[in-house]
Amino acid sequence: MKLEDIKKVGVVGGGTMGFGIAINFALWGYPAIMSDVSNEILEQSKKRTKAAITLFVEEGLITRQQADDTIRRITTTTDLAKVAANSDFITEAIVERSEDKRELLNKLDELCPPHTIFASNPSFLVLSDFGSDVKRQDKIVLTHYFAPPHIVPGVEVAKGPGTSDEIFNITYDLMKKIRKVPIRVLKELPGYLIDRIQSAMGRDASRLWAEGVATAEDIELRIKSTFGFRMPHEGPMMHYDLAGIWKWPLDVRTRQRASGKGPEISAEAAEKIKQRMIQGKPWFVDPEKFDEAIEKRDREYLRRLKELYWSKEK
Repeated sequence: MKLEDIKKVGVVGGGTMGFGIAINFALWGYPAIMSDVSNEILEQSKKRTKAAITLFVEEGLITRQQADDTIRRITTTTDLAKVAANSDFITEAIVERSEDKRELLNKLDELCPPHTIFASNPSFLVLSDFGSDVKRQDKIVLTHYFAPPHIVPGVEVAKGPGTSDEIFNITYDLMKKIRKVPIRVLKELPGYLIDRIQSAMGRDASRLWAEGVATAEDIELRIKSTFGFRMPHEGPMMHYDLAGIWKWPLDVRTRQRASGKGPEISAEAAEKIKQRMIQGKPWFVDPEKFDEAIEKRDREYLRRLKELYWSKEK
């Protein structure tokens, strides 16, 4: 199978995530059929779809004609067999419950033609939790979108135990084709990458509030105005580079990376991190072009500062 063989897509579940996932595909030319258990739910999905697309137009991302074309490409049904018959790639976006996802995927496995690819959109569940009965193990994959899925660009793409490299790569390329930013996840892990990082931050923020360290308002403000301000430009690895931590004395940079409490890690992982720290080199930045990288960062920061903070004071 090739990427070009995917002509039509299906989305099962028209709720918070489902209608946005359908928009992603329809916006970039794919006819998308969306299903749910009742026409009432689908009517709400249609309303939310039109409202979301209208915002794209109002913010100047697309034209009114593109919006109308996108809405026309999305059809709805309560008939799962109709989705199966009209989809080369189906995303399930139903409730985060193993037994429900298992039942749905098994039913789709019976209804769909052999070539159809199944993608699941859980947050913390892994494919092994609910996809083990699907006969087409090579054609089941995970695409983890982030709310709102029609706006947030990142999508985690992960394998199940039997997912073929071919299907994994096709799914990755499909996400790029619909203008998402696919993130390869190389191991099955509950929560995968982003939800685990986000949950860790959420747990510590709640603990700091509960212990009276700061108010909820100040915690929120500090996150948004510090590392939240930086994050459009850099994640933790790039921050390590641009903060020059790799140039610090070994004992200082090792202590800095080990500070704070967090989940226990394996001895093997701890040793791997230690050896990376000993190397004393950046992840991405060319040491010979460090000053150039800093200037590029600062220019982007200044544009963001002007837009988000200084413009409010006019």
